[in-house]
Amino acid sequence: MTRTVRWLAWLWLVAFALGLIGLGIRVFTGERLVGYGSYVSWGLWVALYFHAVGIAGGLFVVGAIGYLLRLPGLRDRLPVVLWTSAAALVTGLVAIGLDLGRPLRAVRMFVSPSFTSMMAFNSWMYVVFLATLAACFVLLRRAATSQPRVDRSGWLVPLLGFGIVLGVAFPSQSGVFFGVVEAKPYWNSALLPVLFLASAIAAGAAVLLLILTFLPRVAETPPNRTFDYLRWVTVGAVLVYFVLEFAEISIALWSPASHDREPVELILAGPFWWVFWLVHVGGGLLALALLLKGRSLAATGTGAFLVALTFVAARLNVLIPGQAFPELKGLGEAFQHPKLAFYYQATVPEYLVALFIGSLGVGLVYLGLRLLTGFTISKPERAQ
Repeated sequence: MTRTVRWLAWLWLVAFALGLIGLGIRVFTGERLVGYGSYVSWGLWVALYFHAVGIAGGLFVVGAIGYLLRLPGLRDRLPVVLWTSAAALVTGLVAIGLDLGRPLRAVRMFVSPSFTSMMAFNSWMYVVFLATLAACFVLLRRAATSQPRVDRSGWLVPLLGFGIVLGVAFPSQSGVFFGVVEAKPYWNSALLPVLFLASAIAAGAAVLLLILTFLPRVAETPPNRTFDYLRWVTVGAVLVYFVLEFAEISIALWSPASHDREPVELILAGPFWWVFWLVHVGGGLLALALLLKGRSLAATGTGAFLVALTFVAARLNVLIPGQAFPELKGLGEAFQHPKLAFYYQATVPEYLVALFIGSLGVGLVYLGLRLLTGFTISKPERAQ
């Protein structure tokens, strides 16, 4: 495992270095070199934002429930769950901050909020969620210094319950954010909040499973109830997502009056058909095979990694097709300009910034593992 971790560390260094180049390009050129424009105004970074905040909510829900169920690998690793959830949320906020043309204006949502706005509502939920994570962490630290190690305040379990409610709410609210847009028929679906929640649970459980594969004391604990719990939650959430996605696609294709037919055909057979068929479906099926049949840590970790990575494609397949068709017939031909197009393809600077966002999240998680568990790259942790 140590040799693998070292190779992953070098890979992270390369990704982070390339990401810093992309960040520099973003800082000095603004949004002149991006592929989105006035009509398709949300691209790769927004997809990463929704994916990261979904991981934050889903991971906390799965981890907190595992703690309440007294699973051995999660009962004593709740600080890791809290840190990783916070790191994922911060990573998502960095992603959306880099997408905003004037990111400092986001302060207005806190200074003079309007809670009829989905953006303001979500932003305040993030703040409350981070405060809940911090409060849980403080209570755990206090419990660790007491004899016996118990939460004498009695607030930890209620706070975890409140956090679970928030962890379910804001990934679902992300789907509501799209679902209430009546001008975009492809987004205007009651299934979107459920799809976003299913993907959040799948990716969150997968990230937590991936992290635990690098903590040998957990991985070597027999019987491995924790790994079975996380594996089956991940597999179940992926299957639920596929079933719901099939329902959406089948209705759009088989209903002659459906307004979703063109976006769905774009997903299935458009220029980026491979994002759906190869990355999303192919990667998802391969991940399921590894999680269901793989008995080694390497197979389990690879399957979990594929789930966490390939569900970015699921976010893109919601985000981009919904913007690819004009609300008014002939709007695309009315004016001609590269930024007035309904076609989107991420540019090299966008991919470089995406590397920065991803490597930032991984770096924050590693920092937490280093501080909370003593996890190092140089030598393996001995089972006790």
